[in-house]
Amino acid sequence: MVRELERLQNTNPFPETAPVANPVFFRTYSRRTANGRESWEQVCDRTLRGLVRLGKLTPQEADIIDQMQRQIKSLPSGRWLWVGGV
Repeated sequence: MVRELERLQNTNPFPETAPVANPVFFRTYSRRTANGRESWEQVCDRTLRGLVRLGKLTPQEADIIDQMQRQIKSLPSGRWLWVGGV
């Protein structure tokens, strides 16, 4: 008898062409929270808040960075993903 297995949807925000992106992200850039680890969206929010404060960015500049970062088209440096928005 064959049992139907529930298929989990892939919630990985990273492209299939970068198979190690997910473990590297959670190991290096995602901070621990009370509920586990930060999601990609939470890291984007945290780092953008820090960039806006540090660079005194206008709302238009912040919107461009936010859009590009969430689409994984342009990212801040790895160091900023790690420590930014403290």
